[in-house]
This record gives sequence, structure tokens and C-alpha cells, in this order.
Amino acid sequence: MKVAIIGAGAMGCIYGTYLSRHNEVLLVDVVKAHVDAINERGLEFVHLDGTTEIFKNMKATMDTAGYPAADIVVLLTKGYQSADALAANKSLIGPKTIVLSLQNGYGNSDEIVKFVPEEQIVLGTSGGGAIVAGPGHILHKGQGPTHVGCMTKDQSKAEIVAKLLREGGVPNVELTPDVKELVWSKVFVNVGINAICALMDDTNQCIANNEFARKASYALVQEAVGVVNAAGMHFNFEDVFKNVIDIALETGGNRASMLADVTNKRLTEVDRINGAIVSEGAKVGVAAPLNALMTNLIHAKEKLY
Repeated sequence: MKVAIIGAGAMGCIYGTYLSRHNEVLLVDVVKAHVDAINERGLEFVHLDGTTEIFKNMKATMDTAGYPAADIVVLLTKGYQSADALAANKSLIGPKTIVLSLQNGYGNSDEIVKFVPEEQIVLGTSGGGAIVAGPGHILHKGQGPTHVGCMTKDQSKAEIVAKLLREGGVPNVELTPDVKELVWSKVFVNVGINAICALMDDTNQCIANNEFARKASYALVQEAVGVVNAAGMHFNFEDVFKNVIDIALETGGNRASMLADVTNKRLTEVDRINGAIVSEGAKVGVAAPLNALMTNLIHAKEKLY
């Protein structure tokens, strides 16, 4: 199959390496040095066991004009970049193209449906983690489960995606038909890890191993679950928080995406993570002061750039 990955940063490259084993993969990114390095010498990928593999079977580009439509487009940009990324790469989307979003945050599907019918959209979450060590150089730091599901009752497109991921060797791929549950579950993980790591300048393991970071994570996630349950969901908080800790440990050496953003003085996705809890709470009349505080602190950090 022809697979295009829009947003070939750390996570995009992880899935690119898996999918390239049996498919034709095109990596699309806006960082010229990264694209050039991949095309000139291949993608240097350091696996979880420390071994290094050079992937020369993937092409990379900044401009997809003239490229044929892909069978599957994997969207791994920042959530706030979704619309611009899809518009810039519209040649990759044909009448039968499946678009798989493995992005962080809540509300990404609202942008994707402007370009692709609902029945061709697969939403997913990934428990993986990686670091961009330099142009064309990725360090894999953890691989939790990958969940996928369709926005419609027909799950056939998600089944195609799950089969492709499993064939590539992606571990623990699960089909999850309830996409609202799927997306909120990933938001809870991000609420419990991302902003705290960004403010502490520490890797994911701190959420489990630093008692004060763990307490902060516990409080933020507890508030988030309360808001989402008030909106009609039925999450068990203790199960949710256990999953946060499990993923923090599985990806312990990883620098969370929000930490990478503030380190590199980029805009973060805090409005689609902690901010999404605040917005959802406002809809149902439930305050979320802790997540509002974290949202404001991250925006304050951005103002320092």
C-alpha cells in the first residue's frame, strides 16, 4: 500500500519504520534539514534495545504537489496544524484514502472532516514515545499500545489500519469502536504527563517516580475525569490514573511532546489537552481550576520565547 505520513517528527518516524517494512512510505515534514538527511543518508533509528538501524526505504518531502493519492494518510502534526497540513497536502487524499489521526488532544476530527468524509476517518491513540536527536536521527524511548477506531459504526477502515500496523510489527494494536472513549483516554494521559514534564523539564518517568509530580498528575487527571464523566462518559478514575502511570513508566526516558515544544520555543498543544478539559467543563457547568492553571502556566511559558 501507499502510505503517507504527514508530520514526520518523532512519532511519525516510529510509525514510518514499522509501516515501511511492507508498504511504500512517504514522509512529509516542514523541516528541510530533517527531510534532506532522510533522503541523503536514510533515517537513523535507534531501537528500544539500543541497536541502530538505517532505513533507506522511505522517501521524504516538503512538497507533495504531483504525488499520487495515498491509500492511507497518517496525520501526526500538532492538532492546531491539522487544517493547514491537510490543505497543503491535498494531492495525497483521493476518493478512497483512509486518514488515520494519531494526534494528541481533543477536537482533531473536527478539522479532518472538512477534508475527508467521516467514513474514511480512523482515529487512534499511541502510547509510544521518541526523541528527535537531530536531522534524520530518532531515538525510540517507549512503545505502549496503539488503539484505533472509526467515527462511524462501520469499523472496516479501522480493521484495515489495524491489520497494516500489526503486519509492520507494531505491538499491542487494539480495535476500539468507541472513539469518544478512545480520544478522551489519550487526553487523560496527556493531562497527566505533558504539562507537568514541560514545567519540570524532566522526562516522563518523573510522573511515577517523583512524589510531588505524581500528586500533581493525580489531581489533574482526577479533575479531568470528573469533567468528562459529567459530560456523559463513564470512566473509572483509578483505572485511568493507573494507565497514566503505566505509560509514564513504559516511556520513562521520553521527553514529552510539550516539553520538546517549550525547549525548542514552539507553540504547544495545551489548549487541546488541559484546555480541552476547561472547555468541556464550561459546557456542562463544571469548573476545572487545576487544568485552567496548567493551561495558563504553559501559555505564560510560551510568552517567554
